[in-house]
Amino acid sequence: MTFEERILYYLATGGNRNGITTLLLILSLIVSSTAFAEETAKFDLHITKGTLALDQKDYARAIENLKAALKEKPDDPSANLYLGIALCNSGNEQEGEKLLKKALKLDPLSGRTNLELGILYYKRGIYDEAKDFFEAVKNLSPGTDLFDMAKNYIREIERKERRGKIIEKNWAFSLTGGVQYDSNVILEPSDGVLPEGISRKSDWRGIIYLDAKYTPALTENLSIGPTYSFYQSLHKKLDDFNVQQYLPGLILNYAISKNLTLRAQYTYEWTSVGGEHYLSSHSIFPTVTIAEGGGFFTALLYRYQQKDFENTTLFVNNTERNGSNNLIGITQYICISRATLSLGYSHDVDTTDTNYWSYKGNSGNLDLRFDLGEKWVFDLSGKYYQKDYKAEYPGTAEKRKDKTTTYSANLTKTFGSNFDITAGWLHENNDSNTDIFEYKRDILTFLMRVHL
Repeated sequence: MTFEERILYYLATGGNRNGITTLLLILSLIVSSTAFAEETAKFDLHITKGTLALDQKDYARAIENLKAALKEKPDDPSANLYLGIALCNSGNEQEGEKLLKKALKLDPLSGRTNLELGILYYKRGIYDEAKDFFEAVKNLSPGTDLFDMAKNYIREIERKERRGKIIEKNWAFSLTGGVQYDSNVILEPSDGVLPEGISRKSDWRGIIYLDAKYTPALTENLSIGPTYSFYQSLHKKLDDFNVQQYLPGLILNYAISKNLTLRAQYTYEWTSVGGEHYLSSHSIFPTVTIAEGGGFFTALLYRYQQKDFENTTLFVNNTERNGSNNLIGITQYICISRATLSLGYSHDVDTTDTNYWSYKGNSGNLDLRFDLGEKWVFDLSGKYYQKDYKAEYPGTAEKRKDKTTTYSANLTKTFGSNFDITAGWLHENNDSNTDIFEYKRDILTFLMRVHL
């Protein structure tokens, strides 16, 4: 008598209660086993097709099949691993990284998963984290091809590190030139606006900017050297607003530890406006940067500036603004795949000889940089800056308060390794309770830069 015939016999004869219970349990197991077998068959079919397409570098078909496999078994380590590999190779590194990390969580002892994460970070240039994953591969997969691949990557990272120390440039030079259209020309070379410094007129201007530095290494962790910048603007009609700046200085870089660096800069500024001496200032600007790993960096900054204004034909009471500015701030940088996000906050106090120019300011900024590939970069920025002044401006009945919002977008294309072109737009709106300080402006920019 077959198995099926025995079941029918028991059902036909009534059997006993315990016998029927046992038979029902057996039937349930048979049905469950059949469903499990069908599910496994579907999973195996999709995973096979997906990995075959992955080997053939047909990433679109690989992603389609591996997503289907993952739908059948969401917590299967291999499905997460291979789909993560396919997504990374198709350009979706952010989603691919999530799946690779999930695969590692499901199977921490997988040499292949550790290898793929190491390769991902190697391609991004995050060599410390990449090396950690490759070392894990060596420990998990001795005597295998994975071991040899990890060893080769570690060797290449160490070669790059040695080469970087040997050929790292201790100097830099860039020259930028271009044109701008400004819908409301404003004079604010040192972040201050005078009433008569708002032209209420539009104009074209040409600009040229030079920046150079030489920072030879004194020790393995310390470099120090001179810097120099020069800026010149030439307006088509508003000659009185032409600005010329000379900024010599000194910069120091010190690697306190592997993840902690100090950068300190001193700058002397000499500015003329319309051919007349407008401002002299001294600035000290130390910054501490902390690398948390995983593309996260935090910068803590302080700036002290001593300002000495000069009276000019256009700015007859300029010396009222003599004084100093103290600023503290923090910026968080987050690098995600081909995008970099920075969030910043700063607080500054401006103390001047005349109270109605003194203020306390608070600002916040959000910046996004997208690497579009093919040497195209797109930048988006937004900033909010509120200044609360210490006293009433002459002729007004309340203390001045300015709220400035700024938005900008820039698109840059790099040609070769030393030349790039930037097209940009900036919108600025200053909302003030003192009418003469209210303004709006839009600036269109086209720049060309050569850098060495």
